[in-house]
Amino acid sequence: MKKIRDFFYTLPRIIVVNLYKLIVRIKVFNYARIPVNEQVIFAINHVTGADPIIIMAALKKTLIFFAISNDFKTKFTNFFFRKVGNAIPIFQENFFKNFGSFKELIGNKGKKGVNFAIFPEGKLNKTDIYKDFKKGAAYFAYKTKLRIIPVYIQGVRGLRAGTKLEKNEVTEGIMALILNLFRRINIFIGNPIDPIAENIIKDFKELEDEKSYRDMVEEIHEEMEKSFWELQDEADEILNNEEQLTKDKRI
Repeated sequence: MKKIRDFFYTLPRIIVVNLYKLIVRIKVFNYARIPVNEQVIFAINHVTGADPIIIMAALKKTLIFFAISNDFKTKFTNFFFRKVGNAIPIFQENFFKNFGSFKELIGNKGKKGVNFAIFPEGKLNKTDIYKDFKKGAAYFAYKTKLRIIPVYIQGVRGLRAGTKLEKNEVTEGIMALILNLFRRINIFIGNPIDPIAENIIKDFKELEDEKSYRDMVEEIHEEMEKSFWELQDEADEILNNEEQLTKDKRI
């Protein structure tokens, strides 16, 4: 009975993702950087409310998203983000409320074919400058020892920041899905960040110490931020080369 109920709960997401996959032109660069048969955490820049659907369509993977608790404040938005967006709420102001969420997330660790996804900026950012990366991805990577894969979305169109429609999370997401129909969206995959790599843990041999734990999370966090900037530069170079090749063919 539970399996049947779970299937119908996930049906909206399956339909939306697969339909969107057929309509939108998504090009993924460096897909081979994603480890095979390994559970990972995808850390993604956040441009529109449509990003979870776009990423699931692009990567062709089952993803569980971390999302801020404000997105779940009504029964409708709770259903939309949980069943369509496949998200679990994270509480930024009352951290103790996260025990249930982290238990739910940890409960999915090791599940075959299931990966995690997080937007490190914590909210929509419609600029080309990354803003205020949160440490949730670093903390979760430290606790689970899962590798982080930076993912850069480029070419997504969304509602203008500050408008009434943009302030409603569900409306913004649905409108963004419509606005990006038949557009080309580029997805760039970065190199994996290993939370137990030598360059991260070399100075922290005694991990039982509380300060060492905090420093470890900070080190993973800084490595992730650095990787995002490098990935954006790499993406710009690839697109510039593509544009130049297109011009050369026309001559």
